[in-house]
Amino acid sequence: MNDSQGTGPDASGPRSVAGKIPTHGPEGPPDPEPSAAGRGAPETLRVGSPQDILAFVPHCLGFGPQESLVLLGLRGSRLGATLRLDLPDASYAAEDGGSGDFGLVCAYTARISSLLAGDDETDGVLMVMYTDLPWQEGTPPPYSGVVELLTEDLAENGIRLRDGWLVGQGIWRDYFCGDSGYCPWPGNPLGDVMESRLNAELVYRGSAYASSLQDTVGGAGRFRNDDLDAAVDSVSQRMLGLWTRPGKFGPVLEAWDRRIRSMPQPNSPGSPVRGSSGTLRADRQAEDDALLLASLAVKPVRDTVLVLAALGMETALEGSGLWLGGEAGPVSGRSAQAGVLFRAVLIGNSRLSPDWDRLDRAYGAFSELALMAGGEQAAALLTLLGWIEWARGRSSRAELYLSGALGEEPGYRLAVLLRELLRRGELPKWSQSPETAWRGAPVL
Repeated sequence: MNDSQGTGPDASGPRSVAGKIPTHGPEGPPDPEPSAAGRGAPETLRVGSPQDILAFVPHCLGFGPQESLVLLGLRGSRLGATLRLDLPDASYAAEDGGSGDFGLVCAYTARISSLLAGDDETDGVLMVMYTDLPWQEGTPPPYSGVVELLTEDLAENGIRLRDGWLVGQGIWRDYFCGDSGYCPWPGNPLGDVMESRLNAELVYRGSAYASSLQDTVGGAGRFRNDDLDAAVDSVSQRMLGLWTRPGKFGPVLEAWDRRIRSMPQPNSPGSPVRGSSGTLRADRQAEDDALLLASLAVKPVRDTVLVLAALGMETALEGSGLWLGGEAGPVSGRSAQAGVLFRAVLIGNSRLSPDWDRLDRAYGAFSELALMAGGEQAAALLTLLGWIEWARGRSSRAELYLSGALGEEPGYRLAVLLRELLRRGELPKWSQSPETAWRGAPVL
């Protein structure tokens, strides 16, 4: 397809790594140009060694990967999209692909290539494989057959696999270097990575990461109490049958909008840090919490809150007519257009960038409320958090939230539907373009 087709990493010896990485948050594809949501150009970090790359990955993802394949797309010398996928089952780890289903391996590598090729400017990729499977001297590395097929698929899309490393069992080594003269066995201690210049710079700037993917996702009910449960029940009884009435629906959304806008930006002074002290913000009144929690049992309100978080009050109110039907009067003109956008955003069928600042604040609001919720309200909040992670392009975290929602309320319909999208490998259209995808909270 171009001059990189059919090429792969040179296996004769180690190579130098140099380039620039824009500072950005977990798994988001950074870009130096402002996004539709108004973010400015991110500050760049310089990379000068494999240790710098390996130090960057967990800071980028927000957690230390395990049994994972991480691909860092490159636009020349600048980082593009970053992907993390679970490695296939160990039965696929042999050089010839092992005893697994070859068709599944083909689908796996084709999916990776398709996602990276979604950015027209991506012309290369760096690979980091995290596994504790053994690699004996004189034998091919784990999953070499999968990587060979991936190299071919990438080349067909005009993308060259430029370099790769394996991390596991306390060591790291060049994935494509089997020459012990260049790359002594068993490899290099991971302590070298922790002592790298880039890791020191990221830590100095306040970046930190969880030890595992599971530790990045919060649960529900930690601060649930009988008084709040009683208040939620009281509001539910008082508002029974009234939630979607014109005189009630708007004020409920306004309460949600105030809560979202009142949240601090992620990583800014005053941001709640999960697990730090367990203290909720003092200005949260129990009656406000009760109203918001009770409203989540009403599906039109719940779904409108999601659009409110993504696109703002005006679009949410105008588009909600599709849900409210006769109660809000006939839907036509501008409201009909807003209704189409409302539905498209819910299912990720829009290339319009969400308001990422609002969604990041909503993530904080939903996380905080989830700590006080149980049952259907907890399932709703965990599902909303799962949707936000899916909107960000972070399917693994979305799956954990949705699993938590189904644990709170088995069969919870929205969680089931979103989980089906995940299992089909579907991502929102906006997540597939650097101009509209989420960039994450600032590292600084």
